[in-house]
Amino acid sequence: MAILSKILEEDDMNHLTITDTFITEPFAYVKCGKIKVKDEQGSIWMFEYKIKSRNKRVFSGRHWNQFLENNRVRVGHRVDIDYKESWCAQADYKIEVIKTGF
Repeated sequence: MAILSKILEEDDMNHLTITDTFITEPFAYVKCGKIKVKDEQGSIWMFEYKIKSRNKRVFSGRHWNQFLENNRVRVGHRVDIDYKESWCAQADYKIEVIKTGF
């Protein structure tokens, strides 16, 4: 099961906003406000990561927009972020796009 899973809405096309009740910080390995993820094609992406409040996390930045474009992500698609596979030394997390409903 993914650390986070979200079906993208229109606002998420500029920055991914996660609102949930977090008991503990879900991205404890984030360094300096950046999160490094590896996608299914093997590309490494560095997103800006901000904790806006106890229940709100935001991913943004130039790489977020490039990731959406390169992976042809659209409103209605689902994005899952999870811990990296043990073999992946380049990133702390993995990201997957599930193209649903379209």
